[in-house]
Amino acid sequence: MCALAFNAHAAIGAASAADVTLAGQPADAFAYQEGWNPHAGPQGDTSGFGSAFDGFGSGDYSLLDKYEAGGSFTNAGPLTFTFTGDTGTSGEWTVTNTSATHNITLDLIFAIHAGNQGGAWLFDNETINAGQTLEGTWQIMWTVGMNGAHPEFSNLTLFGQDMVMTPVPEPGTYAMLLAGLGVAGVAMRRKRKVH
Repeated sequence: MCALAFNAHAAIGAASAADVTLAGQPADAFAYQEGWNPHAGPQGDTSGFGSAFDGFGSGDYSLLDKYEAGGSFTNAGPLTFTFTGDTGTSGEWTVTNTSATHNITLDLIFAIHAGNQGGAWLFDNETINAGQTLEGTWQIMWTVGMNGAHPEFSNLTLFGQDMVMTPVPEPGTYAMLLAGLGVAGVAMRRKRKVH
């Protein structure tokens, strides 16, 4: 879902959910808003995607991290991010689950501000396994000005919703499960021979 631009000098152009990828897949949803800066305020501003993502989750959005051109991320985990291309209109990004003991599943929102406009991309029920890094790409396809140029990156804000952390079974748990299945199989085989 997208909010249309109201200014004749700014337009959504060719912007779409395919403009941001993660693990080789395009985002599940995209929202656009002229005059919106997702970076605003200490906890970020989710008003630009407003109710556009309501069909994907039910919880409140939480700030995961912020990044400004020439700056760096500040969050220490459990999810950490990298970002390239902060002086242009495209680049790459990653998200890493720093936990060695828990997989994380969440609705992950990647929100860019550029040219006094904001775009947000939602990755629904994204799972990042313990210790895993997912790689992605991004590009800005909306336009500004009379010539229809794509604005350069200003800042990035990452939000999460409905985060669930699931413990990773210890290797000993798998060994016990396999041993139990083996014992059950032997018992069933003996029972068949008796009858």
